[in-house]
Amino acid sequence: MAQEEPARGTRYKVDPAGRIGEVVGSYLGSVYLRPPGGGTEWSVRPDLLRDPTTQELGTALMYSTPVVAP
Repeated sequence: MAQEEPARGTRYKVDPAGRIGEVVGSYLGSVYLRPPGGGTEWSVRPDLLRDPTTQELGTALMYSTPVVAP
């Protein structure tokens, strides 16, 4: 998939269903998001996305941080 300019703003966005995702690219008028920590991408129209709240961003960062075994 060819990529256009990434969505502006934070690297995380929230879709209308309340799912938070990391912006991985945009193509043909859609922004592609991936769940924090990995998973299947989904697409959303950019005008339907919003920035995450502080709490949502904290949750996303927690899930995307690797755990290192002692």
